[in-house]
Amino acid sequence: MSDADTRADTATADPAGSGWPETEVCPGCGAVTAAVPGLGNRSPGASASCAGLFEVTVRGLQEDAAQDVPTAALLQLATDGYAAQHPVDGEPAAAAVRLCLWLERGTDPLRAAELAGRVDDAAPRLPFRPVRWTTTVADLAADLDVVDLPALVRSWADAVWTDWGAAHPAVRAAADAALPSPDAAR
Repeated sequence: MSDADTRADTATADPAGSGWPETEVCPGCGAVTAAVPGLGNRSPGASASCAGLFEVTVRGLQEDAAQDVPTAALLQLATDGYAAQHPVDGEPAAAAVRLCLWLERGTDPLRAAELAGRVDDAAPRLPFRPVRWTTTVADLAADLDVVDLPALVRSWADAVWTDWGAAHPAVRAAADAALPSPDAAR
């Protein structure tokens, strides 16, 4: 077992005292993050440190979203990407459906959020999740100093959607069911 494998186990202190900080592995996305004592976890399906890293990463978007519609849409896309990567077993895959609406059906992320009731009703309960995630919030945070956040969020959302590839047929069907039919507007 390599040092990295040892560090990537669950939140543990390094008994050898090598100076490595305690880490925890996120049960949702698999990111290995520094364990931050005292963090409350408001994100089911994620470790407290991963959820905290997401909050810190999108803080600027949260602060500007009320005054700027494109920023609000980007925040919604980031929130849906994060939620799709941290599903709760047995819960409908609503965040994956919202990603499909945005990325494949051209629905604005804010509109996808407005369709929440329809999305929740249509979202499938998937018996599986991706085994591995191409990109996590830890990757976003690490790249913030060289790539702007909007580009990172869009790329991350695309990667999360791609990672859900095995579920695309079920999620696409749910996305189509969540959209109001064209006849409803008449």
